[in-house]
Amino acid sequence: MSGRQQLLRVLAFVASLALIAGAFFNLESLMGGKPKTLLRLDTPQAASSPADEGLEFSAPGLDGRSIDLSSYRGHPVIVDFWATWCGPCRKQIPELVALYKKYNRSRGLVIIGVSCDLIQGDGAKAVAPFVEEFQINYPIALADERLVDSMGVEAIPTTLFVGPDGKLVSRIVGAGHAGEITDSAKQLLDGVKPPVSPSKPDDINGHVVDISVVR
Repeated sequence: MSGRQQLLRVLAFVASLALIAGAFFNLESLMGGKPKTLLRLDTPQAASSPADEGLEFSAPGLDGRSIDLSSYRGHPVIVDFWATWCGPCRKQIPELVALYKKYNRSRGLVIIGVSCDLIQGDGAKAVAPFVEEFQINYPIALADERLVDSMGVEAIPTTLFVGPDGKLVSRIVGAGHAGEITDSAKQLLDGVKPPVSPSKPDDINGHVVDISVVR
C-alpha cells in the first residue's frame, strides 16, 4: 500500500469521527442541553384524594347554627348517623350518651349525632323531643341527602370513628353487640387501629335500616 493510500485512509477515519461527533452535538442542541435522566417509577405513586385530607361536612344544628366537622380537628370524633324512627339507632344512643359523659372532658372526645329525619320521617320537629327524651348530651346536626351521599352512608345507624387528623379510623354499620361502640371508642382514644373494621350485620331487619330504600 502506497503512502498516498495510507494517508487517504487516515483522512477518511478522521472524517468519520468528525461526522459522529457532529451528529451527537446536534442532537444535544436540539434537546436543549445534556440528555436528561429518566424519571424512575419503581415506587407506585398513589393519587391524592379528598379523603387523604380528612373527612369534612357542614350541616345545620338544632339551634340553626352550622356544625362543621373540621372545627373539631385535634380531637377524636365519633359521628353517628341515626333517625328518630330507627329502632336499631335507639339501642345504641344510650351507649353514646354514656361515652360522651365519660370522655368528653377527660379525653376530649367529641360526638356528633347526625339526624336523617329530614330525609325520611317527620323532619326537624321530631328531633328535639327525641333528644330530650333520650337525654342526648352531644350536638345534633340535621342531614340532607347530599350530606349522606357524600359520606357514603347507605344504612343507619352508621357510626364513624374519626382521628384527630380528620381521617377515618373505622366505621360500624348497624347496631352491633352491647359494648361494640365503647370498644371502638377506646381504640380511637388510645390511637389503636382496629384489626378488622366491623361489617354490616347479616340480619338487616334487627340491626340496621337501609336508608337507600326508605328515602
